[in-house]
Amino acid sequence: MSELSLGQFIKNVFDYSTGKPVQQQPGKVANENFQRAQNEAMKMVQQTAQNITQNFVRQQDILNTQMMLKELSNVERSWLMKNMFNFPENLSQLIEQIVTQGKTVTAQELAALMKQDIDISKILVLLQTNGKAALEKLQKMITTMNQSGIYDTRQLKEMSVLINACIPANDASQAQILKSLMVMYLPWLPLNESAGFNFGADSAEEGKKGAGEESITIIITTKNYGEIKVFLFMAQNGVNMDITCSEDFPKDRFNEAIKGENAIHLSENPVYTTRKSNSDEDAKELKVEFSKSAKITPQLLIIVHAIIKIVTELDNTGTLQEKRKEEL
Repeated sequence: MSELSLGQFIKNVFDYSTGKPVQQQPGKVANENFQRAQNEAMKMVQQTAQNITQNFVRQQDILNTQMMLKELSNVERSWLMKNMFNFPENLSQLIEQIVTQGKTVTAQELAALMKQDIDISKILVLLQTNGKAALEKLQKMITTMNQSGIYDTRQLKEMSVLINACIPANDASQAQILKSLMVMYLPWLPLNESAGFNFGADSAEEGKKGAGEESITIIITTKNYGEIKVFLFMAQNGVNMDITCSEDFPKDRFNEAIKGENAIHLSENPVYTTRKSNSDEDAKELKVEFSKSAKITPQLLIIVHAIIKIVTELDNTGTLQEKRKEEL
């Protein structure tokens, strides 16, 4: 074993000519170790970034899967449907995305677009494309649950039925396409059309002012107030509304709700024609029908949806009140 004298050690670390410590140059091994450590650090940074990205993308899938572990309410089912279709929470936002094609426009340009005929074919393609993607998401959720040892997929099957019902066929009519678009934005989303909700079209008669105008007739058969017939026609300074309903229909609450809708600008207060209430008119299920319109604008579509939503909510409230009376 070789020995190193104190003098040799001092010589190695101290330069007598300069009076300073000897500057050690990193050797080959030191360089390799440094480079290896640097590469490992870069790999760790890249892997961490990738994990963050993957986790962020999967967060919504995880949330959706967790929701399916409990019994979903109608509101939760509606939220989940829109989420899986990658649709915004509000129908107005979705319509704006459709008419602007995702481009940024001024308020004046948007107002003009909302008064033009809506391209039904774009809605058809959107529902078909996003519906297919929603079914793929649903399959991933089933796989995730099965891998976790959860095999109760009843709600998933129900959701699959709902998604398929909102994907119109290539030869679907205008009314069927609009139905598929609006049904997930209503406050009481059913398991299927026979479970408390029916949405049809073309059977409602046109109103007397409908000829040659931007107009539509909506007939809503409610569980508590019988048939509510709403005739809408667009006037120069807003929308006019003629309503035929039973005398116990909550007209004041309806008017208040209409005024709270930013999309509805009434040129005058709704005109009501009332009839005597008849319990025989009450339906076991909520039914919605509307007439075929020669001109459907985004603005009119949003108004139709708002009216259906308001009447549905009023009818649901009436049902709850009746149940409370029965329990007393």
